[in-house]
Amino acid sequence: MSKVRFARADYNLTGMPQYDGNPLIECLPKILSDVDVVRRIGHMPPRPDETERALDPKLRGHGINRMKDVVVPFHIHLRLEDLFSQLIRYGYTGRNPLHASTVRHRLPSSAEIKGHGFMSTAETLTLIGLSGMGKTTALNSIAKLYPQVISHSKYKRQIFIETQVVWLKIDCPHDGSLGGFCAAFFSSLDDALGIEKYSGRAGTGRSISVMLQRISQLCKAYFIGVLIIDEMQHLCSSRGGKDREKLLNFFVQLSNDAGIPLVYVGTNAMLPLFSGVVRNARRAAGMGPIAFDRFPEGDPYWAHLVSQLWSYDWTKTSVPLTGRLVAKIYDLTQGDTDFLVKLLQLAQRHAIWENSDSITPALLQEVYDDQMAILHKPIEALRSGDPLQIADFEDLMPTKDQIAQMMNYDLARRADRSYLSLITQAAIAPVMHSEKAATKPASKPVIPVPNEPVPTAHFVEGVDVQTQLEQRGWVDKESAW
Repeated sequence: MSKVRFARADYNLTGMPQYDGNPLIECLPKILSDVDVVRRIGHMPPRPDETERALDPKLRGHGINRMKDVVVPFHIHLRLEDLFSQLIRYGYTGRNPLHASTVRHRLPSSAEIKGHGFMSTAETLTLIGLSGMGKTTALNSIAKLYPQVISHSKYKRQIFIETQVVWLKIDCPHDGSLGGFCAAFFSSLDDALGIEKYSGRAGTGRSISVMLQRISQLCKAYFIGVLIIDEMQHLCSSRGGKDREKLLNFFVQLSNDAGIPLVYVGTNAMLPLFSGVVRNARRAAGMGPIAFDRFPEGDPYWAHLVSQLWSYDWTKTSVPLTGRLVAKIYDLTQGDTDFLVKLLQLAQRHAIWENSDSITPALLQEVYDDQMAILHKPIEALRSGDPLQIADFEDLMPTKDQIAQMMNYDLARRADRSYLSLITQAAIAPVMHSEKAATKPASKPVIPVPNEPVPTAHFVEGVDVQTQLEQRGWVDKESAW
């Protein structure tokens, strides 16, 4: 079991009338300013100094792994934290434990709560984006701003003994099965509470419907503030689509009946899950989707990220980051943060093994050619800018293109249905007038080529990129730690 993140309830007024008087909200940490969020979720492990660069090559190789722990906050992190904060707090407004409707709502028998005034205030947040762009890392950092479990004993001189699970995160099973989801939920709840009580239920022969009902009751019993469901794209591979539809229906029921806010997290490959069923799409768009797409070339925020990672250099001689290096790095990673970290780590290990003094554009190209060959096809697809090539890797397709493809497919499908309907009507109704033969519309999905200008940033050769960014006001010194 992992270390339990328990906290004793400490109640503080928020100043918001819809929140005050609700112990489930007053016990939460204060609502953070943007500056506080940057300081709390940003993480810059110790950078190597000259002493560390002089260590044995084997030791320096271990230091390179610290680069994976770097978290550089951007505006999208601030937006995500703000919506996550609203999601939890507003979701609790409909579940005030001091209200009679909430007490009745938590009763085991659903028949006892019908018509007793409970109304869900749960919303849904959808976090989508390219593989490797830091969605899960960002969400984990934000969730950890809250204690996972809060223990209550007394509220305003009233006995109030409850255990509140503020957030619970589970991964969709790789096969998208109902049984796998139930097992993941029970295991995650046990892990949060530091017990071994519920995880054995998944293997005791209970029916899926009974386990799903039990999940709903546990969400009510522990006042779960938000359920985070990661790797949602796995539902697209569920057997025959039967489990997929049942799970999506269960999520809607959990939000409506149990009042539990949901966070859907996955690559763009999960978007078709919300096509065709209005209530699924409506839920997914609840608080507006947040998309982690790759950085465009010339984006100053990309240059800032590269600059921060560049300072973690364990080669013998640390060289300044130039515009030429930034351009080369972008060409070999195409704005994907995971590819960026891999390239820099592999380049440093290669330089250390080959006893090279520093990293150069030629060394980066050599590492890309030799050690990143397995990634060439997706990177070349991104480099081409051709939507048809990018569509071969659906978890790399830009979010807006994935949505456009899905919408065009649905429009074509509806057109096919309309065409079929006309054929049927013509077959059963008498022909009163001669008509021209109708032509069946094409149903091939069309992916629009993005035509939006991207911001550019021209850097002076030979001058440190971070210094140029600060001079132009794109980043400040404090944000660079």
